Amino acid sequence: MIITLSVSAVCDVGCKKPNNEDMILLNDLMFRDGKKNVVYKNTEKLVIAVADGVGGLNKGEVASKKVLEALRSFLSNIPGDLSNDELHGVLETFTEETHASLSKDMGSTLVGLFFYRDKLFRFHAGDSRIYRMRRGELERLTIDHSLRESGGQIDAPSNIITNAIGGGSSAYIEFAEIEYPFFKNDIYMLSSDGMHDMLEFDEIYSIVEKPNAAEKLNDMSKKKGGKDNISIVTININIK
Repeated sequence: MIITLSVSAVCDVGCKKPNNEDMILLNDLMFRDGKKNVVYKNTEKLVIAVADGVGGLNKGEVASKKVLEALRSFLSNIPGDLSNDELHGVLETFTEETHASLSKDMGSTLVGLFFYRDKLFRFHAGDSRIYRMRRGELERLTIDHSLRESGGQIDAPSNIITNAIGGGSSAYIEFAEIEYPFFKNDIYMLSSDGMHDMLEFDEIYSIVEKPNAAEKLNDMSKKKGGKDNISIVTININIK
């Protein structure tokens, strides 16, 4: 069985913010303010992640870059035979050390997928998200670390987060293996809140299977106001 991942990624400043505090990691490639299309056939060890910096001006930019640089360094150096618990420990150590390395006036959300051997793991801190489209059904795989969702305060503004790497007294990473991760024509999607706060679930559903979905979702988010920076990564699964 050969699994091919066709990855499309867009990182955009949006329409209202003066600078882009988001950043995207595609294994060894990091970027903001642009788009990338990459195909991967070796999924033995592959990380794809989005970081959304908080702190304002250049502080958010610095935080998102530092978080992704640290993540890339930690995961690129692990052996190929770790158990799930050992891998979770690596992510916890990364979170603790990276959180401690950032000044108190900056931080970043983080969301990602880690393809490791024949398994797929998800991880996140904050309100950046993972979705999956499978056999016509769109499902969100993460719950925002926010007052509204994980805090249960349904009337709270959606952008008040309760967890980020940096910027507070502590941070944690939510980590889990995704069961039955690879079905032919699955689509996984990562997004920062600049996309999913602008679009309704049904609007995302209507676009995610279309060609160039990441670009189309970015364009739609900007047409709806583009109030924040926008990061979108789609990962189309093909199995032969």
